[in-house]
Amino acid sequence: MFQHVTVLVSFIFAIALTHVFSSASQLLLARDRVRLSWLLSVSMLNAALGVIINWLGLWELQNIKHWTLGEVLLQLGWVIPNYFSCSLVAMPISESGLVDMPAFFDRQRRIIFSATIALSVMGNLAIYADRDAIGWQKPNDWVGAELVGLSLAIFAVLAGWGRPRWLQWVGVGGMFVQNLWFFVFYTLSS
Repeated sequence: MFQHVTVLVSFIFAIALTHVFSSASQLLLARDRVRLSWLLSVSMLNAALGVIINWLGLWELQNIKHWTLGEVLLQLGWVIPNYFSCSLVAMPISESGLVDMPAFFDRQRRIIFSATIALSVMGNLAIYADRDAIGWQKPNDWVGAELVGLSLAIFAVLAGWGRPRWLQWVGVGGMFVQNLWFFVFYTLSS
């Protein structure tokens, strides 16, 4: 069952990344009419990195020995918000006129980061539910994973609901640092 779940999740993740990459390509092609937003750009990068990180984390699911419909739905519970974190941040581009990235970010940031919060909540629920099945190196390693998920939700709240721009940057930048930390940790532990 692990292989079936990972194939389904991989398709969902591929489509999610396609949203972000397609939007980035369209923004580059329309660059002469784009009003750039670094907040949205880093948010798009964070969404893509988050999918890659979660795809790498799928490997841990091989330790689950007994797959039920409930287990599959539990795993889809964090995969689906991960998809929306990409599809919602991917800005649509019109054929003509100004492409106003800052206005899009201001208008859509609450819904974009609501998907990130849902990802965090559902991811933490899955970690907790499968804490004994995953096969952590130490008995309480799952607690650290829960704290990482909690910090993701806190950063998403700051990015989505913070009024001053600097607070939005703390949220988006915090997610970026968290993503970089994962890749460093992943590289060192491999």
